[in-house]
Amino acid sequence: MTVTEEELQRIVARAVKVALGEIVGDGGKETPSPDQPVAKPVEVKSFGEEELNDAMNLMASNRGKGDEPMVGIFWYSPQLNELFGVRSHRVSDYTRSNARSEFGSVSCSEMHEDVWKKEYHRQKYKNNGIGPYNGAYEMTPRGRIFYNPDTEVFTIAVGSWIAQYPQAVELIVEEFNLGNTTYEVKTANHWDIGQKWQ
Repeated sequence: MTVTEEELQRIVARAVKVALGEIVGDGGKETPSPDQPVAKPVEVKSFGEEELNDAMNLMASNRGKGDEPMVGIFWYSPQLNELFGVRSHRVSDYTRSNARSEFGSVSCSEMHEDVWKKEYHRQKYKNNGIGPYNGAYEMTPRGRIFYNPDTEVFTIAVGSWIAQYPQAVELIVEEFNLGNTTYEVKTANHWDIGQKWQ
């Protein structure tokens, strides 16, 4: 096979682009495979000095608050004796009206079914389907943490599965920083295995 000088220059130019990372993807192909999303061009801007100072001050005001008690959702893996899919938020962050119920309780706005769906797709496409998000979201033990600012009591809301796996309570208390708070564990059929939003 004979290669013209023009073809050789094209091949070398392409090899240089691949080496410099200008062409990425499976096997150095310029076009992504059908199962890979095509990245949209992104305009990148720099922070202005005043805007950056404001952002830094906002972040600084949150330093040291990592141990605050939290509300949120979780799943429990009995096989691994660990929580997964945790979405937690400091109680002090919750001032939005959609986070407070008519009974005065506060919780996060994330829903189990939405989180599961998103993580299932991420697992399917980014991890070859390997991970904890298999089957329906309601078929794995799950729960939610509520907080009532009026009574200053946290509620660990779970299904009847907790009777079979009481060791999960300690993990939940640790994950949501509830150790120095007043909390109660309550069951309801909504969080039972096999029950979903109705």
